[in-house]
Amino acid sequence: MNASPFILFGNVHLITMAIIVLVAVFLPLVCKNQSISNKSLISKIIAFIILLHVIISPYKDLYLLQNPYNWKEILPIHMCDLSEIFLAAFLLGGPKILYKCAFFWGLAGASMAIITPDIPVIDLDYAFFMIGHGMIVIGIMYATISLGNRPYAKDILTVSAITAFVLLPAIYLINLALGDFINFKGEVQPTNYWYLIAKPAGASLMDAFPEPPLHLLITTPLAIAMFYLIYIPYAIKDKLAK
Repeated sequence: MNASPFILFGNVHLITMAIIVLVAVFLPLVCKNQSISNKSLISKIIAFIILLHVIISPYKDLYLLQNPYNWKEILPIHMCDLSEIFLAAFLLGGPKILYKCAFFWGLAGASMAIITPDIPVIDLDYAFFMIGHGMIVIGIMYATISLGNRPYAKDILTVSAITAFVLLPAIYLINLALGDFINFKGEVQPTNYWYLIAKPAGASLMDAFPEPPLHLLITTPLAIAMFYLIYIPYAIKDKLAK
């Protein structure tokens, strides 16, 4: 049976976004006044769901889809994958820097992915895509509202430095080490995590930027600006509290 084509802001897309928003808002509010033991249990459940998604997704990509991916393009090192892993590790007792990275990466990346998903049809891939990105938003909201965490302005520089000077070079080297692969259409493509080797295949904002890796001269400041934009509500709250 053929899958239905994905329609941006169609009924399925709007219902999906509404469910994610409702869970992301009401679950943390309901859990906010729970006991410490209950919060710990809920943290573990959210972390388990996130990690289960990270583990099952590669199997789905290789064996369950009608047009399977190549193994070189499904490693869990996309920024949203790292957001999932960092967030789950934090909820299981990891250091707060994991929350701070997931907060900025997740809200900047996952929210945009949910609003404008790069998915052609509504199928199993769509379901996994939305569950994964939705759980990032839900997990961040839970860690923030229910568990009482929050970022500070100085954390933007810390997360930006980790992203630009630690992870970005590592991801670039991984792309080079893996080299080219053949997709399900028989086309040769470069391994392109974080779009560090080539621009996205479809139309995107990156079409207006220089060719990779020179596009980083534009995308890096834009990403940091997005981090500051996300932080604005806290900046306003702190200013009003003085």
